[in-house]
Amino acid sequence: MWFIYGPPTDTPFGREDDIRKVTLYMRRGQPLSLIGPRRIGKTSILLASIKQLNYPSVIVNAEEFVENEKGFDLHSFVSYTLESVMAEAYERAGKGHRLKEIVKKSMRSLREMLGAIKVSFSIPEINSRIELFLDKAEKGSKIGEEFSEVLDIPEILCEELGFERFIVIIDEFQYLRLAKQSMPELFHKMRSRWQFHKRVSYVISGSAVGMLEEIMSSKNEPFYQFFLIERVYPFTRDVSIEFLRKGFEVERVKYDLKNIDKIVDYVDGFPAWLNLFGIKVVMRGSTENIESFLITLLEDDNVRIAIDRDLGKLKPSAKSVLKKIAQLGGSAKVKDVVEDKRWKANEALEQLRRYGYIERKEKGVYSILDPMVVHYLSH
Repeated sequence: MWFIYGPPTDTPFGREDDIRKVTLYMRRGQPLSLIGPRRIGKTSILLASIKQLNYPSVIVNAEEFVENEKGFDLHSFVSYTLESVMAEAYERAGKGHRLKEIVKKSMRSLREMLGAIKVSFSIPEINSRIELFLDKAEKGSKIGEEFSEVLDIPEILCEELGFERFIVIIDEFQYLRLAKQSMPELFHKMRSRWQFHKRVSYVISGSAVGMLEEIMSSKNEPFYQFFLIERVYPFTRDVSIEFLRKGFEVERVKYDLKNIDKIVDYVDGFPAWLNLFGIKVVMRGSTENIESFLITLLEDDNVRIAIDRDLGKLKPSAKSVLKKIAQLGGSAKVKDVVEDKRWKANEALEQLRRYGYIERKEKGVYSILDPMVVHYLSH
């Protein structure tokens, strides 16, 4: 099948230039931040890049460790990351056949993995660092110094196992800010260790564009000017048209180029929506009467679930402002969304910007990034 909605792919269409740049940065050890709105295909670019390089690599999604929206399980995040790094390293070194089975079938904890490693291919420096971390974490004690020590483990593995490079990717990195409640110096510790690693490439990515920008561009932040920033943009119009045209030909669907133009007008160049609409057209069998068909898709469960899940993270005031911008066609001035107090509108706009729902086009003018959000909220 040509059109696939939902899971990322390691063979994304039309992202050759993005992949070329990302692989170059990874190979050079350049710390990289890949940012862009939701459903734009960042993860697919990363998967394609690590597949092309074939270095040992792990991807960890920080959002999975958020607790009750404002908390963060740092212990579980660190443990899972270490489990992933060690399993990948030992498998790539040709020593991980047994470890891989343990991880796959019966891995319940980092301590269990450590026990398996000790039996056959122990590295004392790594073992001691993990044991100290686990002892403190399991007792509920502060893990500040132990956290700093385990940050060096990917670099130590490269040295001990002879890897040219190891790639560590943390997706939705901005959620790690929540962990600063329990460890205020978290980012300082991470940078202080990462900056001296010669064989590990660190990549962060995220959809909350404004939050990530603050982490990287504020002079008060430890990661100020540490990461090189690469933005992922929607497909150009020509690439979007070519993607749909080729897809319909592969799927043997009758199409009219004018109707393909109308689909692209509606969803812009967001790969996720192009894939979803492509699937729906394939199931339908043709692109006839496309205008009315596009409107019916606003009631599609996939659209509703995806957008409602995103909106659920927003404060009521931010949702209200987002809806007003959508009803005004997707762009609006601050004065157009003020109800009673201007500061409330500014506060809502700031949350929407930080979470990557809108961008400021010019002074006082804000635009919604995802065209489907505009259609959905104004429908």
